Amino acid sequence: MMRVFVRGAALAILLAILASLPAAAQVIRKGTDYWRTPANGITAFEFPEGDVESLCGATIDNTWDHRTGLAGVPTPGSDWDTAVARLDDAVFDAAGEARTRIQVRALSFVSIVPHLTPCGKIIWRVGICCPQPITWMKLHRTSTSGGTFSANIVVNVEFKATDTAGNYLGSLFYTRELPDPDNGTPWSFGPTGGFRPGMDTADNCINVLRQKLSTFAPTSSHYYFISDLIAQGKCREQTAAAAK
Repeated sequence: MMRVFVRGAALAILLAILASLPAAAQVIRKGTDYWRTPANGITAFEFPEGDVESLCGATIDNTWDHRTGLAGVPTPGSDWDTAVARLDDAVFDAAGEARTRIQVRALSFVSIVPHLTPCGKIIWRVGICCPQPITWMKLHRTSTSGGTFSANIVVNVEFKATDTAGNYLGSLFYTRELPDPDNGTPWSFGPTGGFRPGMDTADNCINVLRQKLSTFAPTSSHYYFISDLIAQGKCREQTAAAAK
């Protein structure tokens, strides 16, 4: 009986110690987050002056609309078009702050409609190219269930141009920085402790709108939802977030 009592007392002490550990001990394991871009015309790219004309040797012309709307192209067998990897375990400190390196691993867009340019009607297909930059995701915990994060994404992309018959015209290459909205983006822990970026603690999926910093030209924007949670029917409601 004494051994049973001692073991029970030791277990109680251990449980008390675990219960007293600060929430700072929480860890978000490294992994990959998948996102879906709706074809609502908000995701767009504006080409710098003269770039498109260089594809066909046309005279530079500022009278045409340099901005084209883009839609996500789902990866085969999925509903997501963008994947961002978290490269490190994110460990919260006593102030409820954590961070991890991030890197874009996949991205696939296409023109919503053919883009009328000095080189004729162009269909743009966008994907990642070249080595991708590594930036930081910073996480802030507002409760034991979740908080907000900021992640200034930088991505190297290739815009492949084809005419409406499918003939390849050439490619344009860009590096784009798409910072978070000013207030960050909600995240939460799921029922089994999994990291849910873009889903708040009430199970609402948040629309995220990133826009290129206004101090730089040209402009571009990317509007998207967390993907796999919607596909699994875990999203209670899709709600809008404020633009930057």
